[in-house]
Amino acid sequence: MNNPKEKLKEYLDQIVHRFLNSKSLFCELKRINSWSSPEREEALNQGSHFFQLATYSMTRIYLVELAALLSDKEDRSLIDWLEKACVHAKVLCPSRYKPSEKNEREVIKPNEYRAIIDKNIIALDSFNDLTNRIKTWRDKSIAHLDKAFFDTPSAIYDRYTIKNSEIDKLIECVSQILHEHYSYIFHADSRMEILSVTNVDSILRYVQAFQRVRKDKELINNGFRPSNYLV
Repeated sequence: MNNPKEKLKEYLDQIVHRFLNSKSLFCELKRINSWSSPEREEALNQGSHFFQLATYSMTRIYLVELAALLSDKEDRSLIDWLEKACVHAKVLCPSRYKPSEKNEREVIKPNEYRAIIDKNIIALDSFNDLTNRIKTWRDKSIAHLDKAFFDTPSAIYDRYTIKNSEIDKLIECVSQILHEHYSYIFHADSRMEILSVTNVDSILRYVQAFQRVRKDKELINNGFRPSNYLV
């Protein structure tokens, strides 16, 4: 590999961005699902067909992205990056922040950095059962159509159940690993999430608010006409 330090920095940066997009999709899906409760579902039902399509599409996207990111057989993945970083540990010159008057950084020796990477891989290996189920979804129900699951779509949910709580733990593990290496190599304490003040909650709260207003008899009696705001 020519100029491994720069290439691995660019590689890591791309992995981080792809992961953050996948994490954001998963978070938006959880927000949509949180509106399924009896007290809130009226707002969700106003765009029920759209949200069904969005949920269907977003689920498939984040599962395919996670399958690729965590595969040990892909040309580009987190596992592949860790393995290459292990080989080029000396050239990468990782360092950690060292609190002091001068705010210096402490160089991480190659052997220590390799030990850190080994721990990262062990942590990811603890999710092998989950990642194998994710890959099965990709291979048998998303990227390819297995006859058994095509004929009975619900079977994939029953045989290869994936719980949000499991994905939460996996995403947290990956976030910690990426944050750790990003700080070592880019010397930046970057949060592993896309920050935004607007999300699907914002849309649904506006819908919920309008639904409440249009049922307010006092406002209606005082001349408020909800239909005027739908034009």
